Amino acid sequence: MNVDYLLELYRYNFWAHRRVWGCIEQLTEEQFDAPLDYSIGSIHNQVDHTMSVEYWWFGFLATGEINFVSEKDVATRTTIRAKWDEVEQMVLAYLATVTPAELEREVHPEFWGEARPPITVYEAILQVAMHSQDHRAQTLAGLYRLGAPTTELDLLFYAWEKRGYAPNQDF
Repeated sequence: MNVDYLLELYRYNFWAHRRVWGCIEQLTEEQFDAPLDYSIGSIHNQVDHTMSVEYWWFGFLATGEINFVSEKDVATRTTIRAKWDEVEQMVLAYLATVTPAELEREVHPEFWGEARPPITVYEAILQVAMHSQDHRAQTLAGLYRLGAPTTELDLLFYAWEKRGYAPNQDF
């Protein structure tokens, strides 16, 4: 496996998070915390959950220890954004050092119990990226339901932006 691929996957992941975050910034506090009857609830819950999963998974992959974010880290948009910035740096630093042998290492978070088999680090890294993508889509659906702006997250827009091209998002 080419580690550069994983780094690029997560650069896209964080680019997409920031695009959605730009939409979230348009919400009032009431909208941010408004209960939604889809997925895991409010936009607040969605971004808290997405960031928290990235935090504990990559901390676990790097150290073998499971740590969760604190309540104060997810109390407000400001604290979530600050923690997510730290998580982004942690993830990219870990991925910059990962080796092919590390990608094949099997991991098994304790709370899974014995019934669930281990997965490889590679599978865990892909799982987190796909999990984040899933929750970004749910967040966008919630933003739409709240009347907030949404954004295009297609990989083409990421690739074009990297090249300095800003296309009209309407194809």
